[in-house]
Parts: sequence; structure tokens; C-alpha cells
Amino acid sequence: EIYIDQPDEFVVEGQEGKVCKLLKSLYGLKQAPKKWHEKFDRTLTSAGFTVNEADKCVYYRYGGGEGVILCLYVDNILIFGTNIEVINEVKSFLSQSFDMKDLAVADIILNIKLIRGDNGITLLQSHYVEKILNRFVYIDSKPSPTPYDPSLLLRKNKIIARNQLEYSQIIGSLMYLASATRPDISFAVSKLSQFSSNPGDDH
Repeated sequence: EIYIDQPDEFVVEGQEGKVCKLLKSLYGLKQAPKKWHEKFDRTLTSAGFTVNEADKCVYYRYGGGEGVILCLYVDNILIFGTNIEVINEVKSFLSQSFDMKDLAVADIILNIKLIRGDNGITLLQSHYVEKILNRFVYIDSKPSPTPYDPSLLLRKNKIIARNQLEYSQIIGSLMYLASATRPDISFAVSKLSQFSSNPGDDH
């Protein structure tokens, strides 16, 4: 239960010391995302969708040779289906309960580009890599055939640290890249992340 002070313009005369019980969650409250997800969850499960056990923001429904998967990210929904009819049916159903804006076929999601082909969908992040290189002024760096030389022994920095904030931002950007489409850099990023508190020139 949430209680709020009476709004200044609507204080009830003679009951100035009382508060109001909030009956409906408001945007901006810390409880709002939870309320939104609970409503979304109720709506989908009532329509026969099942929640994915590994990720509570993924819902699926299969039957009669047709299937549809919904991925929820904050208040954005990505819909995958076996055909356009089942996708449109789900959109129509959701629009009865939520104000929706159809952004058409997904092109870039969370800095991941979707390339559709005859053999399926390819996930690319080359544009995101370029963005990282430009942001931290490494665009002219020479490419390397391997992300990390195993013979290289990195040691703890014992002199004044380089820009620790920038180093942490670079590591964070690379960690997202490694967890999404570039698992090949995971070891190198993990190794370098160990020096985030006091990075040196070698790192």
C-alpha cells in the first residue's frame, strides 16, 4: 500500500493532517515498473501464453502448428511469429489492453542489428563497435587477429592510474558486446576488467 500527502491545491479543510491512499500506480514511482509488469503478465497468461522459466520477460505460445514469442524490455515488446497473421493477431489482442505504437519490422534492438536472409536472422554489432571506437578515440587502432595474447602477463599498476572512469566505461561497453554477439572477446575483457580500479598503460 502507498500513501501520499494531499496535493497542495486539494487539501481537505479540517483534515489537513490526513494522507491519501494511492489506488492506482503512477508513472515515476519505484513501484510503477512492477505494477506494469504484473498487468502485462496477467494479460498474456490469460491469453494462453507461458512465461519462460529462464527469463521472466519472455513469453511464448504454441498450438496448431503456429507459434509466437514475445520479448519484453521495459515497455517495448518484440514479437516473433511463425507467420504474419499470428503476429497481427497478438498485436490486436495487446492493443485492447495497452496503448501501443507499432514501430514496424525491427531493425536495431539494444544496439544489435538484425539482418534477415533466406537462412535466418544474423545479429551484427559492427556499428556499435564503431561507436565505441569513435567515443574513446580508438578508431585508428590496428585490428588484431586475436583479442588477447596468452603469453602477455598483465601486472597490477603501481604508478598513478590512467583515467579510471574512462577505462571502466570502455570495459563496460566491451562487456555488453561480449555478452551479446562477440563471445570471442570475453576472456580478454574479463582479464582486463580485473584492473578497472587502477588501470595503467599496459592495460
